[in-house]
This record gives sequence, C-alpha cells and structure tokens, in this order.
Amino acid sequence: MGLRPLAMGEQIAHQLRVAIITGTIADGTHLTEDALATRFDVSRGPIRDALRQLQSEGLLESRRKRLYARALGIEGIEELYELREALETLAIRLAIARASSKEWDGLQVIVDQMRAAGEVGDFNAFASADMDFHTAFYDLSRNKRLREAWRPYQQTFSILFELSDTPDIPAATADHQGFLDVVRTGDADAAVKRLHLHLTLAKGHVRDVMREQEPAEG
Repeated sequence: MGLRPLAMGEQIAHQLRVAIITGTIADGTHLTEDALATRFDVSRGPIRDALRQLQSEGLLESRRKRLYARALGIEGIEELYELREALETLAIRLAIARASSKEWDGLQVIVDQMRAAGEVGDFNAFASADMDFHTAFYDLSRNKRLREAWRPYQQTFSILFELSDTPDIPAATADHQGFLDVVRTGDADAAVKRLHLHLTLAKGHVRDVMREQEPAEG
C-alpha cells in the first residue's frame, strides 16, 4: 500500500507501533528493512527512520545487529508508568515554579476543549486534548531536556489511551479541571499527589485492558 511522501517514516512508525502494542506483530518477531519496504511499498529510507524511532521508544530491541519486536506486557506497562510519573512529577514542580498565570490560562483552554469534545462525543478530540494537557507541563517546565525525555513515549501513551475503552468524558474532564485547579494554587506537593492518583488509575485501566488481550492459558 502506498503512503503520502510527507513524513512517510512517521506514518510507518505509527502503524508498526500499533501493531507491536496490540500484539498483531508478535513479541520477538524479526523485522527487516527489505520485508517492510516491500510491505509498505516504499524505499528503505523511511523504513530505516521508522525502525530507529521505534527502537528509541523501546518497542524494538537489537540482538546481533538484528531488530526484534518487543512487546510491552504487564511489566512494560508498570515500567512506562513509573517513568512517566517520575518525569511528570519533575515537570509539574518546575512548571509551578516557573509558569505565569496567563500560561495556566492556556491549560484551561485545553480543559475547555475536553469539555466541548464530551458534549459532541468526539473521543479522538478528547484524547488529543488529554495528551496536550499533560505535555503542557513539560513545555511550561522550561527544561528542554526534560521535554525531550518525554517525547519518545508520547505516541505509546496515546495508543494505549486509544486502545482502552472510551472513558466517561464528562467525568474525565472534571478530573482534569480539578487537577488544574490544584496546580493553580501553587501547591506543588498537592499537585504531585493528584498526579499520582491520576496515573495510578490510568495504569490500572490500561493493565486490565492488556490482560484481556492476553491469550488464555491451557
């Protein structure tokens, strides 16, 4: 199948990312540039870019100069959320110390977008706004390296969110509004506690979905 030439490597990376996370590409599958170039009907350049990106995200591992799919599994989910909480905790503390009131108004706009998405039942718009909300903490931290540390995992978390059951959008919006209200008080400890609860609940839901996808034993 042909793909648009613009950002072709990113498009291929997205399709492979979804396939690995969902198990369509099984754990341990050897991925070769030639086979993938034939499958996607492209040159090896975009394939090489896609594989490099997925390796940086931890979805591929190199063994003897060959690349193999690396399933997330329950352990991988735990590790991802532990890493995200560590990164986002620092991002929130720095953002609270450095962001202006006007900049927090920008997050209110995002929450309003969540609310609007809920009113029309637009899950994709809600999911996009949800990711924008959390990424804003990294932007407002004014720490470029912290922002770069988060970037490789954004797509993985977006896919995990999309693969899980559609949330109660009004309730989820209210949760984010409450989260933002705490952040705007300037109480970093309270905001970090709110983050911990938020991510713990999200992790539990994703973990349940992943377990449902596991093949039955016996």
